[in-house]
Amino acid sequence: MNPGTYWTLSGFYACYFAVLGVWIPYWPLYMADLGHTSESIGVLTALALGIKVLAPPIWGGLADRGSRHRVIVLTSFAACAASTLFLAGSSLPLMLTAAVVYSFFHTGPLSLVEATTMETVTRYGGEYGNIRLWGSWGFILLSLGLGPITDYWGMGVVPFTLIFLLAAGSGFALFLPKGEPHPTQVDVSSRKLFHRSEVRWFYLTALLMQFSHGAYYGFMSIYLENNGFSKTAIGLLWSLGVLAEVLFMMRSGPVLARFGLSAVLTGSLVLATVRWGIYSVTLFWPLLIFGQILHAATFGAFHVASVQRVFSMAPHASRGTAQAWYSAFSFGVGGGMGLLMSGFLFERIGAEALFGLMALAAGLGVIVSLRASHTFARSHHG
Repeated sequence: MNPGTYWTLSGFYACYFAVLGVWIPYWPLYMADLGHTSESIGVLTALALGIKVLAPPIWGGLADRGSRHRVIVLTSFAACAASTLFLAGSSLPLMLTAAVVYSFFHTGPLSLVEATTMETVTRYGGEYGNIRLWGSWGFILLSLGLGPITDYWGMGVVPFTLIFLLAAGSGFALFLPKGEPHPTQVDVSSRKLFHRSEVRWFYLTALLMQFSHGAYYGFMSIYLENNGFSKTAIGLLWSLGVLAEVLFMMRSGPVLARFGLSAVLTGSLVLATVRWGIYSVTLFWPLLIFGQILHAATFGAFHVASVQRVFSMAPHASRGTAQAWYSAFSFGVGGGMGLLMSGFLFERIGAEALFGLMALAAGLGVIVSLRASHTFARSHHG
């Protein structure tokens, strides 16, 4: 892979996840600063999550029936244009409309770029993890760096930062590799993709893994704060998890080559079971640090292996669609269900019991992953 291609792909990932580093931690704070209630913020979050389930398969299908690169560029620029609607006013109807339009386009390019990245590293060499890690760096930089900026300049800088990063990502999108051409007459329907049992079992595996993260993403900070941890300590623990993820991605190639995708996927779910089990029984510092280091497996290793497994399962003409359904089932359906259930149960049963349920979900994922690996091996070697 030539340096230009590497840095174009890396730059796109950095900008895309830097946007999430603005949206996830700071957008609720920005809406609160505008005077919106927690219920209104929850409605906006739920709408954005629903779009994350519905939109990627639409864009994936369009990309596989036409030009993937054109869809990436279109959705990138359209998301940037839609984000300017946030500057048009602060009323709730306008904010909700802007969030729906923005989210519909912003969910489009990522899974398609994943397919293009895998094609590029397969054809020209390189490691997917060494490119994708720039997304994690982008998230870290903005999630940590925007705080002091908002303290000094106020929350009004948040939408302008979002627009700037989306514009930068659109610029990188223009120069991304075009992807491998495929015959336009090939059937790329999702129905044909889901006829394959290894695909169905894998998507269920991914759904359960992200479902099991619901308590962590939604309530880990509150759980720690309720047990006397300072905001500084909480921030350091979150940063440790993302740093562990980045370090794994830097060395993901040798790990995957040694153990294979199936072992890494199943092993990641085993470690997720251990991680949530730890949080359900103790917040003892050494074990808490160990649990955060396990983020390298429960997110980093699982995601890198998942993108490669989808690439290996999907027919050439359906790669965009297959990656889009992975995003929809894992981060959309699985992540959404996990967050919703955690929100419903956190006050009712307590954090310890909730993390115990997350451990059970990951344990069920181990069983499903073993089944997925078996059907994949039978399909591709039988």
